[in-house]
Amino acid sequence: MLRLKSCGVSQSDLRSMRMPIFLSVLAFFMLGEDAQAQSRSVRDSALFSPHFHLHGGIGTSAGDLGSRFTQGGNVGMGIHVKFPSGFYTGLQADFGFGLTLVEPGVLSNLLNPAGQLIDNEGQVALLALSGRSGLVTLDAGRLFPLRRTNANSGVLINLGLGSVHHRVHFENTENPITQLDEPYLSGYDRLTWGVAFKQFIGYWHMSDNGLVNWFAGVQLWEAKTWPQRPMNFDTQTTDDSPRLDLYGGIQVGWVFHLYKRTAVEHWN
Repeated sequence: MLRLKSCGVSQSDLRSMRMPIFLSVLAFFMLGEDAQAQSRSVRDSALFSPHFHLHGGIGTSAGDLGSRFTQGGNVGMGIHVKFPSGFYTGLQADFGFGLTLVEPGVLSNLLNPAGQLIDNEGQVALLALSGRSGLVTLDAGRLFPLRRTNANSGVLINLGLGSVHHRVHFENTENPITQLDEPYLSGYDRLTWGVAFKQFIGYWHMSDNGLVNWFAGVQLWEAKTWPQRPMNFDTQTTDDSPRLDLYGGIQVGWVFHLYKRTAVEHWN
C-alpha cells in the first residue's frame, strides 16, 4: 500500500508560519512606546498613515504552476505607508504552504514494485508531500474613498513587483530517508525562482476610533520563472525552459497603524 501522500497543513508548515507572525507582533510592541492610536477622528481628513499588517488567505494555482500544485494557503506581513493623497506604497512578504502536489513522477525512482517508499530502517515510509512558496514585492497603489464621511476607507488597488520561488516540500514523520537528505534532496524538490508581478483589489477600512482596521480582497500574481536544478533525479529529465506560473486567491488582513503621539493640551 502506497503511504506517500499529499497533505494540506503539516506540522512543519505550522512551524514555518510562526516567524512572520512573531516578527509582526514583536514590531508592534517595540513601537508601542513611540506610537499610539490617533486621538482625533480619522473621518476629519485623509491621513498620513504608516502601518504594518498581518494577513492570510487561500488560493489556487494556474499556468505551469497549476501543473505542479493546486490549492493552498498563505500567510505574511507588510510594511506600508498611506499618504493623504491616497497613494499607497511599501513592502510585502507572503509565505505559501500546504499547496497540494499534483505533478506526476515525483519520487517515482525511489518506489518499490508495490509503490512503497522504504526508509532507512526498512519500514514503509510515511511521507507528506506539499508545496511551499515565497513572494516578496515592492508595492505601489492608491486608495479610492467611497464616502465623503471617511476619506481613509474605500477601494484599495495595489500593484507589486518582486521575487517569487517555490518548491516541493517533503516531511517524513518517522525514520530518516537518506535519499531525501542533502546532497540528494535537490534532485527532487523542483526548486524554481523568478520575477513576479502582483495585483490586489479589495476594501480597506480604517475605523473612526482607530481600533478596528482591516482589509479584504483578491490577490493575483504572475511570474516568469526558471528551474534552479540541473536535473530531476526521479524522472531523469532536465528542466531548463522558462515557466509561466500563476496564482490567485482571497486575502484578508489586520492593520496596525502607527501615528505620532498627539500633543497634550494644557488648560489654565
